[in-house]
Amino acid sequence: MDEQVYLLLARLLSFLSSFLLVVGLKFYFSGKNRNRGGYSDPRLPFTFREFYGEIKILKDTLGSGMKQLFRSKSEAIAKDLKLAALPLDPADVFGAQLLWAVLLAACGIVFMLLLEMDLSYVVTAIFIAGFTGWLIPIVQIQNLAQERQTSIRRALPFSIDLISSAMTAGLDFSAAIRYYVEHSEVSPLTQEFGVTLKMLELGNNRNDALKAMADRLCIDEFRSMVNAVIQGTEMGASITDTLRINAEEMRRVRVAAAERKAQRAPSLMMIPMALFIMPSVFIIIFVPIYLRVQSSGMAGMF
Repeated sequence: MDEQVYLLLARLLSFLSSFLLVVGLKFYFSGKNRNRGGYSDPRLPFTFREFYGEIKILKDTLGSGMKQLFRSKSEAIAKDLKLAALPLDPADVFGAQLLWAVLLAACGIVFMLLLEMDLSYVVTAIFIAGFTGWLIPIVQIQNLAQERQTSIRRALPFSIDLISSAMTAGLDFSAAIRYYVEHSEVSPLTQEFGVTLKMLELGNNRNDALKAMADRLCIDEFRSMVNAVIQGTEMGASITDTLRINAEEMRRVRVAAAERKAQRAPSLMMIPMALFIMPSVFIIIFVPIYLRVQSSGMAGMF
């Protein structure tokens, strides 16, 4: 028995040593290529940044065809990429999914073969590892998009208050946005306002620049504010009052969302309570009773 355990540990260590050697060489050469001339964008997630060259090859060979084949999925991926502000194409995402599916499936095969498992276990490991690798890039992009959108939604009321205050002090709309961008910390919202400011400086209309920003953010509160600003401009209303009112409305929406999450908390707590707490309570209550019944000789009655 001890020899089998030692043999199993030796196989595991040999697999880990080979895997770490391959990964280390990959990171070493990718780091050299990056230092020579911008191998990949540092904003990209780990799953794209460290295997940028391989993903580009798969994009050109298979990713573009999958983009044309799965149009609805490509549109959803393009929306997530826009929300995450990543310089990628849906074909890049398909290439990354193929790469990570193959890599993890290969790791699963080698791992099961080293353990000398049956063919059924090897096939199961291929499917599970391949499916996990297929999901990793798209899940990472969705998480980045959600985090960025949440950060923008939290910062929007303060930014609109600051812009409206600057306009009340005598600045025009473009100067107020420039003041906010220059005097605020770098964040996703300041980057989006910076893009809007560049559009205004290039001669675009204020309404068009705001509509483009609303399309990039995909936040209902901001889209409502843009519509209110456009309608107020057409009717001759004060833009500062419109911005201030919409900032208060955004705060009310945030409070309502927080209240909804708080109301969902009790129902969500039922799952861990049913899985972890209730069994422990039953064990604490019924095990002493069972032991007393067994020691008293009455166990034969049940």
